[in-house]
Amino acid sequence: MGNQLVGIAPSQIYAVEHYFSGQFGSEITFSSNMGSTRFFKVAKAKTEEGLIVVKVFVKHDPTLPLEDHKERLEGIKKTLTLANAVNCLPFQRVELIDKAAYIMREYVKHSLYDRVSTRPFLTVLEKKWITFQILCALNQCHKQKICHGDIKLENILITSWNWILLSDFASFKPTYLPEDNPADYTYFFDTSRRRTCYIAPERFVKTLASDDDGNNGNMSVIHTDSIIRLAPSYAGNTLLPAMDIFSAGCALLELWTEGTAPFELSQLLAYRRGERDLVEKHLAGIENERLRNLLASMIDIQALNRKSAEDYLDQERGQLFPEYFYSFLQSYLQMFSSTPIMSPDDKIQCLHKDIGHCIKVLTQAQDLSPEEDEHDAEQEKKDPTMCGRLPPEHDGLILIITVVTSCIRGLKQSNTKIAALELLQKLSKYTTSETILDRILPYILNLAQKSPAKVQVQAIETLTACLSMVKDIPRSDANVFPEYILPYISDLTSESSAVIVRVAFARNIAALAKSAVYFLEETQRNAPNEMPTPRYEAELNALHDIVRQAVLSLLTDSQPIVKQTLMESGICDLCAFFGKEKANDVILSHIMTFLNDEDKNLRGAFYDNIAGVAGYVGWQASDILVPLLQQGFTDREEFVIAKAIRAVTILIELGHIKKPAVTEIVKETACYLCHPNLWVRHEICGMIATTARNLSAIDVQCKIMPAIGAFLKVPLIQVEKAHILLDCVQPPIPRQIFDSVLRFQDIHHFLGALEDRARVRSQTRHGALPQYEDMGQTLRNLFRRLTSEGLTDLIEMQLLAMKPFLISLKHKASQDLDDTASGNGRIVVSRKQVACHEYPLADKAIKMPAENRSSEGHAPAMVSPASDAVATPLGPGGMGGSPATGGMALGVPTTTVSAATSLGEYTMPERNCWLERSSECRKDLETLTQKIKSRYNVLAISQRCSYDKLVTPYPPNWRLNGTLVAHLHEHSESVIKLASLRPHGSLFASGSIDGTVRLWDCSKLNGNQGINKSRQVYFANTPIYALAACDSGQSLAVGGKDGSLLMMRIDRNSAKMTLQQALEQNEHNDGPVVDMHAYDQATQSVIVYATLYGGIVAWDTRMQHSAWRLQNELRHGVITTICADPTGSWLATGTSGGKHICWDLRFRLPIAEIKHPADSWIRKVACHPTEPSYLISASQSNNEVSVWNIETGQRQTVLWASPAPVLTNTSLNDPATTCGILSGVVDGAPFILTGSSDQRIRYWDIASPKNSSLKVPAANDNLTDVAFNYSARLIDGSQVIEEQVISMGTGESQQLRTSTEENPRSGPDMPTASHRDAITDLLMCKDKGQIYIASASRDGVIKLWK
Repeated sequence: MGNQLVGIAPSQIYAVEHYFSGQFGSEITFSSNMGSTRFFKVAKAKTEEGLIVVKVFVKHDPTLPLEDHKERLEGIKKTLTLANAVNCLPFQRVELIDKAAYIMREYVKHSLYDRVSTRPFLTVLEKKWITFQILCALNQCHKQKICHGDIKLENILITSWNWILLSDFASFKPTYLPEDNPADYTYFFDTSRRRTCYIAPERFVKTLASDDDGNNGNMSVIHTDSIIRLAPSYAGNTLLPAMDIFSAGCALLELWTEGTAPFELSQLLAYRRGERDLVEKHLAGIENERLRNLLASMIDIQALNRKSAEDYLDQERGQLFPEYFYSFLQSYLQMFSSTPIMSPDDKIQCLHKDIGHCIKVLTQAQDLSPEEDEHDAEQEKKDPTMCGRLPPEHDGLILIITVVTSCIRGLKQSNTKIAALELLQKLSKYTTSETILDRILPYILNLAQKSPAKVQVQAIETLTACLSMVKDIPRSDANVFPEYILPYISDLTSESSAVIVRVAFARNIAALAKSAVYFLEETQRNAPNEMPTPRYEAELNALHDIVRQAVLSLLTDSQPIVKQTLMESGICDLCAFFGKEKANDVILSHIMTFLNDEDKNLRGAFYDNIAGVAGYVGWQASDILVPLLQQGFTDREEFVIAKAIRAVTILIELGHIKKPAVTEIVKETACYLCHPNLWVRHEICGMIATTARNLSAIDVQCKIMPAIGAFLKVPLIQVEKAHILLDCVQPPIPRQIFDSVLRFQDIHHFLGALEDRARVRSQTRHGALPQYEDMGQTLRNLFRRLTSEGLTDLIEMQLLAMKPFLISLKHKASQDLDDTASGNGRIVVSRKQVACHEYPLADKAIKMPAENRSSEGHAPAMVSPASDAVATPLGPGGMGGSPATGGMALGVPTTTVSAATSLGEYTMPERNCWLERSSECRKDLETLTQKIKSRYNVLAISQRCSYDKLVTPYPPNWRLNGTLVAHLHEHSESVIKLASLRPHGSLFASGSIDGTVRLWDCSKLNGNQGINKSRQVYFANTPIYALAACDSGQSLAVGGKDGSLLMMRIDRNSAKMTLQQALEQNEHNDGPVVDMHAYDQATQSVIVYATLYGGIVAWDTRMQHSAWRLQNELRHGVITTICADPTGSWLATGTSGGKHICWDLRFRLPIAEIKHPADSWIRKVACHPTEPSYLISASQSNNEVSVWNIETGQRQTVLWASPAPVLTNTSLNDPATTCGILSGVVDGAPFILTGSSDQRIRYWDIASPKNSSLKVPAANDNLTDVAFNYSARLIDGSQVIEEQVISMGTGESQQLRTSTEENPRSGPDMPTASHRDAITDLLMCKDKGQIYIASASRDGVIKLWK
């Protein structure tokens, strides 16, 4: 029964992963099971080149010869590869072993069977494109005399950009099957268990000879033929192209009937016998006649009636398949699917370059049916926007859209993400509404959510543009705005988003709200049963609530430019969206506050748009509006005054201001007819003319003319003509006089003097000279200067008329005297900031006091903006070199930042000319910076060393007194690391084995506070091994035992740190982070960390990826500590094997290797405070600290605090080890503070060893019985500074060093002025000039000393 293979019963069945164990090593590793049948076990596996599919055939009969099939599969691969069959995916590799055979091919995620039932569902044109490619695949393999043998939807693979791959060529399956026994069919072909059968009818034969079978002589062997016993010379088992055509026709029929399988085995056998009812039923469901005829021909029961794939392609060219399939699309998309494989970024760049041609081809060569009017076709060609209204079956651009969207998630570069959004926006002009909503919208929102700021800006612009092109809204997408779009992008309005993102959102929120209302109204209009009004109102209110939250967030934004953009970009549309009542509550009540803002452009934007808002709110708001408008008449910026007058003019014309208020405004502002600014005079004339047009002639003569008469040269009748009124106005106040009056300190005294002079003139007879009263010397000088500038009696009258406004302007000007950034449009540069830009740089740096430079909370920095930015990194020998790539640390001092800030505050609000100013300023600044850099580079090398000695945060004659300031015991286990948030600042963090990171402020721990407690805490749930501050002290990098690297955000106003990012460092299996160092400067923010198994990685926090990676050889031992040169040119590591490895970060190569004589574990390495090529190193036991010369490998200095013989190679005598090192410079001389496991803190004076001392004794030390002396001697060319313990009484010095394990703690609960456990780290912090030393210990205690 059945053939031999089918009848074999396995003795034992194993899972598919069993056949991978130990077979391929690390070359191929099992990933997951993809299903198993009796014939094959299928698995997904991983290789270096990517994922593959492995089909395993288990050999139960060892006599089966599989070599023929291996040769056949390899022949198919070679033939199709040479023929460049781009739509075919043959098996790539065949492996035969004793127990199994393996065939392998590339893994493609989706088959056509999966895609048919996956959203978004395939459109008609996509199905045509897939049909076309399947025929192309058949044509490609049939031309090479290769047949597939088992075509079905599961064996047709499809990529995310709709490229078809015909896979799993079944050359090893039998050609002919017995019609009366389904066992062979089930074993070989029904692998999906769907019972579908697409095998050509002629492949089913009778098992016994019959008269009507021409091959009856061969039928006797059919039942014994199998995959193994197939004879190559047997003519009856050769696959024919017509057999593949039938199978492909069945697969296409299932594709076009929405996944309905045309045949099961029994139905196919019935069809073979001549029953056509089922086939006719399936074909009847296909509307397109040409497609129906094509499929009917392909599944014809007579093999001779089926044409070749090439004939079908020629037959349907320009008919079923558009011409551009042949002439353009096939060859163009082939570029993205053939080798060499293009990256997603390259694909987008290629498409962005060619999109114009693609649109031209795909929109002008539409698949128009013959019966359509030719005139319509011509019109569509002339107007490509018509394509947006074409049905999906003619929308060829959906194929290009699919290519674009398939690349988006793989894009790495911001510019290609922006290019992809531009592509989608351009394609949206021509495609259908359904395509925009289903295919384009999700990808735009994805980029808007998780991208750099400039990509988010483009995403918002593209989203708005695409949604405005949607005209036909499907019922399924009726709630796409309130349920999908707006919730997805509402987070972009928060302060955490970049300013340019919030500006873009403000620019587009009105258009988005307008589109949302259009969606709602179209949905109601197209509803089959009219949407009830209450439901419509409820939907609209829900929409209002979501938009209101976003608008309120923008209206209360901290950046004026965001609020200004919202005012200028559709504030009136938002008022129309909200309606009268909500516009008053949401819009008007908030924009009033803009008048109190310092930004002049925001105030100007308010007056530019208030008229439109008032038009929606109505005349009822005039009582509110009039005081706001009057406030603008006395604004300190004259262009804002002009805008305020223009706004009043528009409101008067619209009738939103009552008549009494209008006449009152005219009386108050008529004095502006003599204002020195022509814009203001022009606007006030326009307002008066508009008022005259809206009032009766009596009101004009009785109320308007008396107010303006004093400012006219001649009487005027046609007041409603603004240009005539402007010509009749008296000459204005000269600008020099106006500015001199405003600059005068006592404006009230001056105006009083003007009133007295006016009264004297009125009492003087005509022709006589007035006799003015005597006034003070200051006023007399002012009037003398004003008279020389042209002061006349008329101008005095004009100034008196402007008295209220002059007083108000002077009051506002006096409030702004301290604000240098907004001084009436002028840049005010202080003397300190001027010094920042002086040259030569080095001379100025030396003249500056060291305390001033370092007191800003930054690292010692040159005083010039460019000086620190160009400090040339020093190599191990102090020689300059090329800048380090990826490791270079560049910085800008605080003074530079403040100068740049004042400049930015001046130029940014000038929106009307900001672009021109900004670009010119940036160009000039860059040119100047480069010029100064080139000059300073020559000086930097020679002056760096001497300069570093001079710059120190420690005051002259500073010494650590050992006075305990604070005892902090919030950590429950050993504190491993201390880190300053800013160099020489007051804030520092601690990381502990208990899994917590705590933030401390030494200004709160100086003994003046009642409670000593940490400011912030974060629970990492894993022991903390490393800690480093970055982003100018705003972030903290934390390395944990579990291999994670956490980026913490420091919020000064919160009690907890927030987790900004968690990075799992599992890519190289490096183990946990053991130590880290941060380069935190203006040009970059890089964290360099070392891992347990030798990885040294530089992580760029701004780009969110590793900048470079080095590998320390494990034969040197595991890395225990690292330190880095402040200039970023070299880095040193210490290992458990006693090795110091120095790396040149410019070339990323190890340049020096220094070995400790005793191979002692290196516990800590640090940079020397004055010698750039020296390295401080603490090793295990004997409290040994060495200073090594990296250039020569010699040990320059040894600090030895142990009773063991000096420089002994044994550690049996004294296990005490130095774990904390802090170096610095006092009075030009270097010192080193050490904290040891013997609980002591020592001060080592390198220049004067005798001045060294024990600053903090251990808890068990009795300084009345012993004394600690320090002396220096030369041993083997190294200066050795040795600590000697001298007994003052009867006790032995050895008894001093008694461990805490031998003497358990006892005594009072008050903290002692000593550590009771090993000291693990030291740190210096500074507050208001006071130096503090923080020390951490193994029992979780942190102590602060001064």
